[in-house]
Order: sequence, then structure tokens, then C-alpha cells
Amino acid sequence: MKGKSVAIRQARRLLSLMEIDSENIDVKRKISNAIDVEDIAKRLDINVVYQDFESDISGVFFRKNNHLFLGVNKTHHPNRQRFTIAHEIGHYILHSSELLHYDTGELHFRKDDVSGLDEVEANHFAAELLMPAGMVNKCIESGVRVISDLADRFGVSEDAMRYRLINLGWL
Repeated sequence: MKGKSVAIRQARRLLSLMEIDSENIDVKRKISNAIDVEDIAKRLDINVVYQDFESDISGVFFRKNNHLFLGVNKTHHPNRQRFTIAHEIGHYILHSSELLHYDTGELHFRKDDVSGLDEVEANHFAAELLMPAGMVNKCIESGVRVISDLADRFGVSEDAMRYRLINLGWL
């Protein structure tokens, strides 16, 4: 899928621009190696604001008076919030002409679960930003193979890690 490869390429480009080595991970370190998506948003001049949204709203991204805002549902689990931030940054990078974007319901990881190419692309972008292929591969090749351990290291849900491993061909 063309959108998937573009999304992955753009996520890798952003990691490089932010001088985050997506190939470098300390596999012996048992604590988080999570990418700091809030710092990435800040460096992109995106204001991250935690809001009381209805439970079915994950996040919103909008521009107002030449300022960028990313609203995140403050009642969601921190791992979900991280994915939402990465997903909305994906919309900003990939779909920059949009003035307003909001996501409702569950964030999905498979093509058949989402409605629209933009959502598929934003999910692939978020997955690569939060769980760079090089870092995941290095962890697995070093013997870290339990999904919950990998999820903890990357600061994502077990479901997100499971789908990532499927997409990378490990499951």
C-alpha cells in the first residue's frame, strides 16, 4: 500500500530530524525506551492539551490563529494518550491541508478496522514513530520476545505492540 510506505518514511524522517536514533536501543535496559512524543510535538510547535472529552473521542488536532493544538482525552490510559499524540502528529505531517481533525472510537491498527486512507496512514505513522522497526527488531533479536515486555519498553499497549509485531512479520 502506497500510503503505508509514505507514512513510515515520513515517521522515520521526523525521527531523524528530531535527532532520535531509531536504530539505537539499550536492549539490556529493562525500563522504558519510549519515544517522547510530547517533546516531538513541542518541537513542532504543537500545543498538547489534555481535555475532558467524551470517552469515544481520543483526540483532536486543529489550527487556530496560526497556532497548532492537539487535544488528548485526559481520561484515557497514558499509553493510549501517547498513541493519540503520535497519530495526530501523523495527520499534521501527512495531511497538512486539514484545518480540523478529530478521532472517535478506538484507534485501530489494521486496514479493515478503519474507515479511510487518512486513518490508516496516521496509524502506520504512529506505529513507526512509537515503535520504530529497527528498535523493535533489535529487541526481538536480542531475546526480548514477550509482548507485555516489549509494550512496556515502548510505552504502548499490548494490542498496539501485537499489531506492530504482525505488521513487522514477527507474528
